[in-house]
Amino acid sequence: MVKSAYIKNSTLFFILIHPAGKQEFDNSINSIKTVLNHYMPEECSGVFEDIKAFVTHSPPIKKEQHKIIHVKYKERSDGEFELKVKDEKLLEIFKSIQKSIKCNLKKH
Repeated sequence: MVKSAYIKNSTLFFILIHPAGKQEFDNSINSIKTVLNHYMPEECSGVFEDIKAFVTHSPPIKKEQHKIIHVKYKERSDGEFELKVKDEKLLEIFKSIQKSIKCNLKKH
């Protein structure tokens, strides 16, 4: 029933998707806090001081399957353009793009 969790202002928040889950969480939260006060792992020390939960009333977002569509288009550039770039790494990238354009024109 947990949708997600995050830390804000030294409080660990749990976002729940159903009121029954929040009620169950609230019944257990004091036990969780007691254990963490006595046995807080070193890597969690100072990360959060309190734990709270609330119910979100927004419906869950369904993840849709996206189809990848490959589109072929006619290259509008002939690859002949002046490269006025001072940064060597960027210049190499532009040169590789220029070379790719020229190679693709030869294939078609």
